[in-house]
Amino acid sequence: MFGAIVKTLLILTSLTPICLIYAWVAINEGYVWAPFWLIIASVLLVISFYLILTKATKNLEVFPFEFTSVEPADQENIAFLLLYLTPLFVDELSDVNFNILIPALGVYALLLASSYSYHFNPLISLAGWHFYKVNSKEGVTYVLLTKKKIRNVDRIQKVGQLTGYMLLDLSE
Repeated sequence: MFGAIVKTLLILTSLTPICLIYAWVAINEGYVWAPFWLIIASVLLVISFYLILTKATKNLEVFPFEFTSVEPADQENIAFLLLYLTPLFVDELSDVNFNILIPALGVYALLLASSYSYHFNPLISLAGWHFYKVNSKEGVTYVLLTKKKIRNVDRIQKVGQLTGYMLLDLSE
């Protein structure tokens, strides 16, 4: 259950930059309430994810984990850049075709939910977190979320399982 909540928040917070860009466009066009609600929603999503990460670091079951390899995965955030910047390519907010935008965002969210790319979220990176692809001695690849910059596999000794294939660094 906790993993499903975390996954959902990761997906929703990955949409936060789109909300903020639409808020910027709306502010520049003189709208008042649309940007207000977009900004409020963005702030609430970021705060809720911060709180859930804080809770996870204190309450997840800690277990030792032996890595065989580690590889940075932060660079995969760049793939979302085009999606984040698309609102800037409209002249006016009234030019946005919501009949296309809403289903497109729905498909985007479903693709993220059904794949393992939901965790690549630039907001999390901006908060100082790093993503690494790590392999277990059993040959399973996981994504490790940590505040550390890892140069070798020995830096991480204790982890907690945040979602199915996402681990959270719980080392001191």
